[in-house]
Amino acid sequence: MKSKLHFVALLVFLFYAGQVSKAQEISYPENRDFTEFKLYIQGIEDLKGEIRIAVFNSKEKYTKEPIHAIVLPADSSTIIWKQEMLPSGEYAIAVYHDKNENGKIDTNLLGIPKENYGFSNNARGRFGPASWEDSMFIVDGNNFSTSIIIK
Repeated sequence: MKSKLHFVALLVFLFYAGQVSKAQEISYPENRDFTEFKLYIQGIEDLKGEIRIAVFNSKEKYTKEPIHAIVLPADSSTIIWKQEMLPSGEYAIAVYHDKNENGKIDTNLLGIPKENYGFSNNARGRFGPASWEDSMFIVDGNNFSTSIIIK
């Protein structure tokens, strides 16, 4: 039951992520090391709707409070999101394809998503979102790229 509640919390978050602007800008402290970051989102079958991205930078805030909430048009089978100055550190990402642009991930009666979604490291949760430990990755260096295949 706890896993289902976490998954519902993620779904609620992703709904509210749709309420922010198409791209959310954030400022970072000047004394940090930064990386040019690229995220490739693959597996987009229908070229309609929006791709919603949530980026988290701590286990405590994972699925609750993103540092970035981005909405991009689903206009290609692979979407690329680039952040030119992402501070080095630990991150996890949640993504879903909002095909009907209603601002939420549609689910069936059991709460199972009907729209494709994914997490960083292509991690999958059993009865909810992937864990922080499974989806967390470390950004370090001048350039970093990763991909998520949504299913």
